[in-house]
Amino acid sequence: MPTLLGSPAVRLGAALVAIAMALVGFLPLFDGPGYESAIAAGLLVPSVAAITTALDVAAHRPLPVEAFRRGVANGALLALVAYATTLGHGLRAGFCDVLGGSAHFALGPVLGAALGGAWGAVAGELAAGIRREDAAPPPPAWRRRLVAVLAALAAPLASIGVSAVRFYTSPIVFAYDPFVGFFSGTLYDTVVDASGLLTYRAGTLATLFAASVLAQHLVHDAGGRISFQPQGRPGLLLLGAASAALSAVNLLGGARLGHFQTSETIAAELGAFSQGQRCEVVYPRGMREGDIQRFVRECDAHIEAGERWLGAPAERDGEPLRVRAYLFESAAQKGALMGASRTYVAKPWRREVYLQAAGFPHPTLGHEIMHVLAGAFARGPFKVAGRLGGWLPDPGLIEGIAVAGSPREGEDLSPREWAKAMRDLGILPRLSRLFALGFLAENSSTAYTVSGAFVGHVRATYGPAAVRAWYGGEALPEITGASWEPMERAWHAELDALSLPDAARAQAKARFDRPAVFERRCPHVVDACTQEAEQLRARGDHEGAIAEYRRVLALDRSPAARVAIAETRLASDAPGSRGEGVRELSALAGDASVPRHLRDRAAERLGDVALSAGDREGAVGWYREVAGRLVDEDRLRTLDVKVAAAHDERARAAVVELLIGTRGGAPDRFRAAELLGAWAAQAPGDGLPSYLLGRHYLNDGRFDEAADRLDRALGAHLPVQRVWIEAKRLRLVVACGVDDAEVARRMFAQYAAHDGAAGAGPAVSEERRDAALRLLERCDRAAPRPAPPATPSDPPAGQK
Repeated sequence: MPTLLGSPAVRLGAALVAIAMALVGFLPLFDGPGYESAIAAGLLVPSVAAITTALDVAAHRPLPVEAFRRGVANGALLALVAYATTLGHGLRAGFCDVLGGSAHFALGPVLGAALGGAWGAVAGELAAGIRREDAAPPPPAWRRRLVAVLAALAAPLASIGVSAVRFYTSPIVFAYDPFVGFFSGTLYDTVVDASGLLTYRAGTLATLFAASVLAQHLVHDAGGRISFQPQGRPGLLLLGAASAALSAVNLLGGARLGHFQTSETIAAELGAFSQGQRCEVVYPRGMREGDIQRFVRECDAHIEAGERWLGAPAERDGEPLRVRAYLFESAAQKGALMGASRTYVAKPWRREVYLQAAGFPHPTLGHEIMHVLAGAFARGPFKVAGRLGGWLPDPGLIEGIAVAGSPREGEDLSPREWAKAMRDLGILPRLSRLFALGFLAENSSTAYTVSGAFVGHVRATYGPAAVRAWYGGEALPEITGASWEPMERAWHAELDALSLPDAARAQAKARFDRPAVFERRCPHVVDACTQEAEQLRARGDHEGAIAEYRRVLALDRSPAARVAIAETRLASDAPGSRGEGVRELSALAGDASVPRHLRDRAAERLGDVALSAGDREGAVGWYREVAGRLVDEDRLRTLDVKVAAAHDERARAAVVELLIGTRGGAPDRFRAAELLGAWAAQAPGDGLPSYLLGRHYLNDGRFDEAADRLDRALGAHLPVQRVWIEAKRLRLVVACGVDDAEVARRMFAQYAAHDGAAGAGPAVSEERRDAALRLLERCDRAAPRPAPPATPSDPPAGQK
């Protein structure tokens, strides 16, 4: 064979890798060593290493050990070319985390390329075998090259195929690949945990060493066939056999090592199972039985509610569709077992949803179940909306139907109202972008909300049958008889007719006017540092937390990191730290260049400082200033409680400990409960401490204690109007949690009666009233339901 650098195939492969990685590096997130560039290189470099090695080996047929060494060296060279190109982009755009990104590269495409080159030696040997002397007539050279290329690609493509099969046939969304490395599987989980790659690559190294030992004992016999020839080195053979055994153990024990999972291994790890009428739940053994039964009832109820919204039963093979929910105890456990830690996931073709425990009612269970129910009307192997029979997904319609068809707990504005606010701000995306792959290029909050608003508009205008037909693959213009432009104009006219307060637009700007993940600077490093800073702060390491926030600030330059640094200083015991934190917050609150929502966050923290110090006038001033720019009832109610505490010394200590924390540190729930109990005993006619205790018990899943405390609160004096309203909603939640439909109906009637008429205090928003009604319907499934909004009895012209 020619030398490595003298090989035309290797030079061509190196040029191809350099050009491809140079072009890829201009894409967002790929401009330097990191997770995305490692995946790109892992998809390309091992295959190129395999092909170029196979071509050289097939043409010259060296000794097996020489072919193996050439393959590994070739892979290393091409990986170095890819890494150097990526470093060049890092120098151009700036590095995010050169050491961490280089580690991703080394554990991903570098070892993958070495393995690819080694496989290329095997592929070349296979291709060379078709020109042995006993072949008559000898095949043409092009056929040998074609066999070499196809054989070289076989292993990388097969490994991707294995990952695809695992994705389709099991709950997991992540993949460990021998050539690519690690793929996390979710777009919105920006903190990538690739710790399992270390044990996985230990198996790769064992495989390479075992293959090297084997290659040293292989020769060509007189007929050109591969044969085994002892080298008189039993120790080497023993090491090779041990490495092969280690590789096999690594492969067979992949589930234990976290390299893959199956339905069976996840179910075994969680360990418990329960089922309702149409829901099956796999959950951790340690979860409370009452919590599981509530979840099962809620799951069954969401299926019924989703079918009502869709206007038809969801069936599979003529039978009512059943849903299996995997309920994990935490985001960390969910991430370790199926790959999506902070992203909730559904697989409609498997009729499965994957969530972590999050209280009652679960905030996203209905959303994920809507994915599965809608899949009953979809085509293709994945049971999702899209072109080409569902093979090209339409993420806007997939997520839009789930947003529109599920309850939105804790929201004050509907998707339609948020869309109106975005239109007023000039940031409402075009429908042609959302209902295509352009959805993925939008901020996730924007994309989900606007898609849900438009799908809701389609249902209200054309009926549920139109939505089902659209999800099933029919083009929306064919269903409605109108093209996209007139439909979009009609929808915009509907939005223009809505009226919103200025505070809604201010909150919409903070929530939606943000870059998508592909437009962010170093999102993996920034979010990982932010997460680490929060954990350090929770442990009391304030200096370490500030150091991490400064790293975020250096990469992202977001004022949010400046606010976080100031807040951390408030919690620190270091001399002068608290005063410095107050000065920084004051500067941020008065800086017009800082986004309004961050200035309000700084102002509220200054109010907290004043409340903790007993400065009533200062605290109330800050709180009322912030409240004037909010539509979020949860935040407004919290501010009202703080204002009430500023006027009542008995309440101040308990509220500070519950909502703020002593000296700005994390709130102490146990100490707060003691203070609330003492306050309730000293002021039996004041319902506020009982309300706060009831919310505390509900958050802890203690429904009986929550019911008792909320009943006491509602039977006493609740001077804070928003607290009075919220106490009724919480009592509705508790009643549904314990399956007390009678109390639930009574509490809903009282809660919904707060319509703001005749100046009777704050009104319950239409969105919150709708969420409460949906909750009542789910927990009182036998009760008669209000008639749904009228839909056209006859399809409009052109509608099918």
